[in-house]
Amino acid sequence: MAPRQAAATRPDSPWLRTFGPPRPAAPARLVCFPHAGGAASYFRDWGGRDLAGAEVWAVQYPGRENRIREGFPPDLHTLADQVTGELRGLLDRPAVFFGHSMGAVVGYEVLRRLTADGRGGAVLHLVVSGCGAPQRVRPFAGQEGAHLLDDDRLVALLKELGSGNAGLLDDPDMRSVFLPAVRDDYRIVQSYVPRAGGPLLRTDVTAFVGRQDEAVGVGDAGAWAGATLGRFTLRTFPGGHFYLGEHPDHVLHALREVLLSATTIDTGRADES
Repeated sequence: MAPRQAAATRPDSPWLRTFGPPRPAAPARLVCFPHAGGAASYFRDWGGRDLAGAEVWAVQYPGRENRIREGFPPDLHTLADQVTGELRGLLDRPAVFFGHSMGAVVGYEVLRRLTADGRGGAVLHLVVSGCGAPQRVRPFAGQEGAHLLDDDRLVALLKELGSGNAGLLDDPDMRSVFLPAVRDDYRIVQSYVPRAGGPLLRTDVTAFVGRQDEAVGVGDAGAWAGATLGRFTLRTFPGGHFYLGEHPDHVLHALREVLLSATTIDTGRADES
């Protein structure tokens, strides 16, 4: 196992954290968007892994960790607007976006905004994980209104999905800190409706999904092909909704391949220009 990586918050933005050593010559930045209830620290260990030399960054949503006292956004579109504004400063270097579950939708909406204002080309690839395509995003089957469940039932749902926060879920004191973010994230995901209009993505998209994921089917993940004019690839992995925690080496190997391919293509374009 790679050593745990120190985190640094970007001095001018509480929204962004970076993991691992500084990489001034990195060919790209990997920008990660956490799942519902998740935080930037979920990606801490990625900073010490071989990800094709990429510099690892993660978005920190309000209401958790170092932002625990901040209020939650009213809806996912507002969240995407806020993240887009904060990310612009990272786009002086090519980027690859990776989002898991709710994070896939946030990453997609951020990329839509960047595409609309002519900055989408800075993002070489979008990797969407454990999430149906925008037109299929819906509450987990049979769990509509999850944000309205009492604590015990919500914890049971999270454990059923394989959440990596078992320690937090079993600690009554930590529940009071952790569950408000989970509830609010579920609320904005379940009320999310993609806005009509706007340019289609031209960015290449890869969808990752666990073959035993009962919340997101392979067909739901495959429907991301209709969200872009770029190339689309579907990758499946053993495991459930949190397959990336069950089989991290498989996932990081696949992500490294995406990064290598994206940065190689980008370098080739730069050489031709």
